[in-house]
Amino acid sequence: MVRKTKGKHIPKKNLEEAPVANEAPQAIIRLDLLKGYQPAWLLNDMIAGVLIFVVSIPASIAYALLAGVPPIFGFYSSLLSMGIYALLGTSRHMIPDLEATMAIMAASSLAVFGAGGDPARYLALATMLAILAGTILIIGGIFRVGFISDFIPKSVVIGFINGMALIILLSQLGEITGVKLTQSDFFLRVWELYTKINLVHYLTLYIGLSCLTGLLLLRLFPKFPGALLVAFLATVAVIWWNLGEQGIEQVGLLPVGLPRTVMPRVEFNDILSLLPFSAGIALVSYVDTITTGRAFALKSGQQIDPDQEMIALGLANLGSGLHQGLAIGCSQSRTVVNIMYGGRTQLAGLFAAGFVALFLLYSTEILKSIPVVSLTAIIIMAAIRLFNIREVVREWRARPASAYISIFTTAAVLFTGLMTGILVAVALAIILVLHRLVRPHEIISRPPVLPGLLIYRFGGPLFFFNASYFANRIQELVDSARPQVTFFLINAEAIVDMDESAIEILEELHNDLKSRGIILGICGVKGHFRRVLTSTHLTSRVGFNLYPDIAAVFKELDKKRADESKEPKKASADETSSS
Repeated sequence: MVRKTKGKHIPKKNLEEAPVANEAPQAIIRLDLLKGYQPAWLLNDMIAGVLIFVVSIPASIAYALLAGVPPIFGFYSSLLSMGIYALLGTSRHMIPDLEATMAIMAASSLAVFGAGGDPARYLALATMLAILAGTILIIGGIFRVGFISDFIPKSVVIGFINGMALIILLSQLGEITGVKLTQSDFFLRVWELYTKINLVHYLTLYIGLSCLTGLLLLRLFPKFPGALLVAFLATVAVIWWNLGEQGIEQVGLLPVGLPRTVMPRVEFNDILSLLPFSAGIALVSYVDTITTGRAFALKSGQQIDPDQEMIALGLANLGSGLHQGLAIGCSQSRTVVNIMYGGRTQLAGLFAAGFVALFLLYSTEILKSIPVVSLTAIIIMAAIRLFNIREVVREWRARPASAYISIFTTAAVLFTGLMTGILVAVALAIILVLHRLVRPHEIISRPPVLPGLLIYRFGGPLFFFNASYFANRIQELVDSARPQVTFFLINAEAIVDMDESAIEILEELHNDLKSRGIILGICGVKGHFRRVLTSTHLTSRVGFNLYPDIAAVFKELDKKRADESKEPKKASADETSSS
């Protein structure tokens, strides 16, 4: 019995060896939303969808303003992102949406274009960012590069998010004080506020601090939509005391209707200039999404497909950008609401998108009197929740080096900006990976029963970048060992591969140890490393021995020691007989 795979016949007994798992490109469309759906879940999903929508109202407005676009485009982002992901995502609880991280990254990216004086051009560039980020994610998902998130350590992610949280906080200083600030640099903005402290609009500041205090107190009641209540009470106060005439800025009327499909009108050179920024947004959006998705999936026993998540997130960004929306990522607050109120499947996100659509068609007028400063308080609260000093302290206690990395990444973001900070963070992650390959974990032991034996376990493959270190380290151990080493054993359980440079260095190491009367042994050899050793005929040389495991080495050395102990007795017996 045979099975066809790409035109080749593979015997049934060899099916387990057939490399079929990763040959086909990842499917883009995955409409399995209702697979295994139970009718009893419908009410839970609908209730969760309503509450996700309720939480999204003030958040969509606030984060659109943070990104530098009119509030209505925040709702367009929510509508498309939640609807598309619900049909394609593999996480049952994940709710993607416009959130503080993506908003501040979009604003920081577009600041270098100087398009703030032209709202139409600014909006076109903002939507093109989402389209490009979505395209990059889709291509990455098709070619299965979802593993990229595994190369960015948690310490780097924490440091980047902490730096971004501080930038968000500083970006709202002007809004909460009523002072018009022009500087975008972190430290220059603080200095500018200091020089304009006499221009503070105290009524705006009082309302903003009151809203922020309310949000902090409402954190004691996690199931309550605190942002919506604060925005509602602030709106009532503005209407009741007619505070708009006293300088309190309001949202104003929003357009009615669903978003149109629009291809942003930008120049080709603009697209080329936007590519590195959109790649940074895609990277941060994906890492945040897959990290959060895995955390919630682990608690509920689900399975997350990283490549399909990349495609779903990419299509959500693409759909958002083509319908006048902005780049989106994982909304942790709305995801938590979904779980907290019993959402069972992605249908909750689809319901939420439907309620957003109804709201855009019939109810946008009710938002016109919301004071902008109340939304500023929501943004500041989001930044406070993003800032995670507790995790840095935990890293410090467990492994200080990780805490240093987090702090360094935060400083890089503050001093160089968000987008440069991303490059610094990614470069740092690559350096860390390379450092662990060059200097992998090692274990050194000397069994007291065999004083001439030294066992060295090297925790990684042998390649050109770490082979010299490997050989030098062995020579250092031999030189410093007391009593002198007569048998050096390499525990190769973690050495799964070796290149040509490592082969040459291993030959030199063998010759050096042999010249000093030291036997070189290797145990636990497997995989490609074994095939390379066998093909080079190193194992046939005198003083170079292969063993299946450490027990075999002990057995041979014990036998050799026993044989040596018998030799004097035999010699004395021969002398007696001759006399």
